[in-house]
Amino acid sequence: MILKHMREPQDGLIAEDTFEALDERSGATLATCAIYHKLCPELFPARPLRIYIDISDDPAHDALLGAAVARAREIAARKDAPARIFAQVRPDDDQRLSALAALGFRDSDGLVRMRRELPAAEPGELPFGCVLVRDELDDPIEQKYFLERYNQLFGEEHSFEWLLNFRDREGFERILIVSKKGMAGELACWREDGTGVIGWLHVAKMWRRHGISQRLIELACADLYQGNVFRAEAEVQARVPYLLQTMEKAGFQQAELLMRYPGIDVN
Repeated sequence: MILKHMREPQDGLIAEDTFEALDERSGATLATCAIYHKLCPELFPARPLRIYIDISDDPAHDALLGAAVARAREIAARKDAPARIFAQVRPDDDQRLSALAALGFRDSDGLVRMRRELPAAEPGELPFGCVLVRDELDDPIEQKYFLERYNQLFGEEHSFEWLLNFRDREGFERILIVSKKGMAGELACWREDGTGVIGWLHVAKMWRRHGISQRLIELACADLYQGNVFRAEAEVQARVPYLLQTMEKAGFQQAELLMRYPGIDVN
């Protein structure tokens, strides 16, 4: 096996952040991986540097994984910020999970589908001085600010085209709780195959631990039920602080593990 960097990496990556394993005789590609990194200080304040090793679906050789992890650690050292190096593994892929565990990865994160039957509890009162606003992101100024918040939170660079596709989902609704000083929190929900989906939940820092998330979820579930939707779901990443607990308090239960994110905490 020959291990080398890719000649023409995709997604704007530099060659040093890519690896491919080649068959020595034929030169055929056996497996590949690429390393992406971004800062998400608001979503992951304890470890804001997120370093993702994207491994091809082919069996990944130990040498390939070892090289990728070494490069990820080098990036973490250069950025000098608390980091998490992680990969994506299907729930039933024990072979890959075992290979990563041998390199120090811990199976301590994942994407969970949470579900609850409707109707939900009646929405409680809003905090003093707050008002409820509903819209569908039609206003260009609101679109701009929403896209900026979304990209900042997730460390992304989504375009307005992406935003319009996000907004044009079936039954899309955006619910906001607004104070005199500005937005306290917002939620976006829609329908997929007759099920309500809570796909975006954000609360301003100064309004956290004031029950804003709970109120937004209750309002969304009530609206979905009034629209003859009798089940709501949300996809939740386990290591996002307090998110699992927030959904559980709103009556959601863990229904399915969609993906594992084994990782290494560094710095």
